[in-house]
Amino acid sequence: MVLGEAMGVKYQPQIVIKPKRKKRRKRKKWFLAILLIAVFLTFSIYLGLSFMVKREMNKIEEIEKENRYLREKIQKFSTSDIPYEELLRTKYGYIKRGEKIIIYSPYYYKNSKIKEGVEE
Repeated sequence: MVLGEAMGVKYQPQIVIKPKRKKRRKRKKWFLAILLIAVFLTFSIYLGLSFMVKREMNKIEEIEKENRYLREKIQKFSTSDIPYEELLRTKYGYIKRGEKIIIYSPYYYKNSKIKEGVEE
């Protein structure tokens, strides 16, 4: 005998409607958190790459300036022999036959007693 039949009432199952859990808010929070992290990472990568690009552009400009300078020197040396002579004389100390080297040293004349003996 079933409990509901003893009392004269047929047993009917009860239908209970439970409210849905609020999973949507949790999902929204997770979505927003992931979205914020993605935006932050994207922005930081952008800043890093832009800094690297600026640095490389500065290097390229410096190299271009150096190339222009070297092209001018090449042009200067390829057009005449005068720059060769100038380079040899100033940088390497070469002289022509029959020339004499006169070395002027102000320090020598300041500390020398020879200066006192010379009268004009």
